[in-house]
Formats: sequence, structure tokens, C-alpha cells
Amino acid sequence: MTKCSIIIPVYNHAALTRQCLETLLAAPPCSCGWEIIVVDDGSSDATPALLKGFGDRIRAITQPRNAGFATACNTGAAAATGDHLVFLNNDTVPLSGWLDALVNHARAHPRAGVVGSKLLYPNGTIQHAGIVVMQDRYPRHIYLGFPGNHPAVNKSRRFRMVTGACTLLPRCVFDELGGFDTIFRNGYEDTDLCLRASERGYEIHYCHESVLIHLESVSEGRHGHSSHNTRVFCERWGAVLTPDECQYYVEDGLLQFTYLRSGLLKLAVSPLLAVIDDKSHERTVEKLLCQRAHQVHELLKENILLRLAAASSQVAAGPSTRAA
Repeated sequence: MTKCSIIIPVYNHAALTRQCLETLLAAPPCSCGWEIIVVDDGSSDATPALLKGFGDRIRAITQPRNAGFATACNTGAAAATGDHLVFLNNDTVPLSGWLDALVNHARAHPRAGVVGSKLLYPNGTIQHAGIVVMQDRYPRHIYLGFPGNHPAVNKSRRFRMVTGACTLLPRCVFDELGGFDTIFRNGYEDTDLCLRASERGYEIHYCHESVLIHLESVSEGRHGHSSHNTRVFCERWGAVLTPDECQYYVEDGLLQFTYLRSGLLKLAVSPLLAVIDDKSHERTVEKLLCQRAHQVHELLKENILLRLAAASSQVAAGPSTRAA
């Protein structure tokens, strides 16, 4: 029977970790055995005490200092006993059947070296449904903000990259790749791993049936190394990355080309995908809509952080306060 080692790197935010672990433990998978390994990457809050409270239901590894996502994941993988490794952010809330779907997809696609899940924002819109190379030659999430029930995000298929927030790899593939490259610090580790896997002939898959809520970008120091990460990634992959997002837009019927007899090209674009920028007032409206969308996103993030702070206070206070 397949055994999955779920590896969760954590750094502070004990309430998030508790929520993630309690959700996991409440719904064990049906199609595989499992173990849960939490790598505490030098937390200074209530995380160490929280992890002790879960007893032998999890394995906790304590790092002496915060060394970043790649190092924590590699440390967890070194201690894992499963034949599949699942890397999971602690700011996720797995939904029913998420792990079974990943395992079944991997079984059905033996050349899949990396399998990623569908991730939703708390409002039900898409955070991750595959990663593509955009026209500016940077990897970005396709269909970001789309409704979670849109047909374009509800088909499992191949991409060049998927996110590391929830991803499954056969243990042999991870070992062959040498794990995550620690030259990156909390950015591009996952896309780099996918591209290295592709170089060795493995396929990268998105599994839409594996669904989790993702409270993206609430981790401390999440973007503190972005310049370094971007420079290293571009030096390594910039020459070989070509844009590929349009092939998905065409495949999904969101971008259509009609060739007229006059030789002109007629484009039809879904309003979910793009806007036509041809008049100043339309540009003004679009700018306002973008500002409003950004404000809503920031308010949602602020709300999450406030709830997280309240929950963290409860964790630190201990069970008696929570019971009251």
C-alpha cells in the first residue's frame, strides 16, 4: 500500500498550524497510509508547545534557526518513510478527499514527477490552477481570481510548473532531483524543482480534484528575498522559458482567433481574461476596478491576520482559556 509522508514546514503562526493539523487528522485518507512530519523552522511563538500537544499523531522536527522553505522541506524529506512525499503549507485548509485525489492521479500517470492541487482563496476564487510562463517570460498563476467552479480550472492536465504550497512527488523523483535548491529563499523553489524534473523527462500535472483553501502570503518574511530569488531564477531559466499561457486560453475557449478573407485577424477574448484598452474612460474604469480588487484582497488578508492573531492568543493562553 502506498504511504505518503506529509511534510509541513512551519515558522510561527501556531494557530494556522493547529488549524491545518486538526483538519488533516480529522479526515485520514482512504487510498494510502500516511505520516505527518512538521518541521518547526525556529519558531519563537507557541508552536513548540502546540506540536508537543499532538503527541505521537505527528512527528515534529525542530530546527535551531529559521533557514527557509527549501531547507525545512529537505529536512522533513530526509526523515520521511513514505514512498510519496507531499509538501504542504501550514496556511492551507485541506478539503475532503484532497490526498486521495493526489495519490490516485499519480497512480494513473506514472510519468508524473510532480502533482499539484487546486488552491482556492477563502472567497472561493482561484489561487492556483497551474503555473504558466506569461508574455513577460515570468512564471505566474494562470486563472488567478477566476471562480473556483469555472470549467477552465476544473480539468486535470499537464503544466510546466505547479505550486509547492501543496504538491506530491514520488520519493525516488525527489531524491533524484536532490530536493529543493536552497539557493532560493522562500521563492521560486517550487518552479525551479518542476523545471528540473521536466529536464529529466518527468511530467508536471495539475489535479483539479485535490482541493484546499490557501491563506496565501501570511507567512513572515515571505517576500524579503524576492530580488535575489528572481535574479537567480532568471539566470538559470531565462534563456529557455518561452510564453505558453495562450495555448491554455485557446484550449479553454477564452481566446479565439478568426482569420478573415481580407487577411485581418479577429480576436475574441473572454471578459474574465482581459479588457480592451482603447479609450481613456475605459482605462479609468479599469484602473478603478483594479484598485477596488486590490483593496478587497488587502481587507481579506487583514481579516485573516486579525483572526490569526486572536487564535494565536488562544493557543498561547492554553486549553483552559479556550474552554472558557
